[in-house]
Amino acid sequence: MKTIIINGSPRPDGNTVILINMLKEKLLGETEVVNVYDLKFSACIDCRECVRGDCIYSDDASRLIDKIDDNDNIVIATPLYYNQPTGMLMSLMSRNQVIFNGKREMKPKKGAIIVTGGGETIINSADCEKTLRIVLKSYNADTVAYARSLITDRVPSDKDERAKADIVNMARVLNKN
Repeated sequence: MKTIIINGSPRPDGNTVILINMLKEKLLGETEVVNVYDLKFSACIDCRECVRGDCIYSDDASRLIDKIDDNDNIVIATPLYYNQPTGMLMSLMSRNQVIFNGKREMKPKKGAIIVTGGGETIINSADCEKTLRIVLKSYNADTVAYARSLITDRVPSDKDERAKADIVNMARVLNKN
């Protein structure tokens, strides 16, 4: 079993990575974490070349789509920025137009979502999760699990008992054949 985890957080030791590392410890088979902020890519410019074939760009985003297709599971993890994924993750996801417009078929897989956030405002992860479910669907992944740590301003993710239970459940579901 192969799992790819897309990390949309710019913080290498932040709450999102804490949950990613907890999940990695519990997953069977090969696991690879791709840090979006380490990739070199351009956002989609809506040139429509993908309608005729492939994307005009040959960069890390193009290679990542191929890599994702080679996995059995995909997990997308992000902190909330204005109740949405981070800007870099949104830019990366814009490149999925090559899947939508080019009608590329991806092999079926299981998908999961990890969302973290904190602050003095009410945090609603539903909008972010809806966006990420659409992205997972583009990769032909059924969303089978969620993990949320939404009080990180008061409780870090490694102390958030609900988030830790969500991660245990996520691993259990992803590890099933």
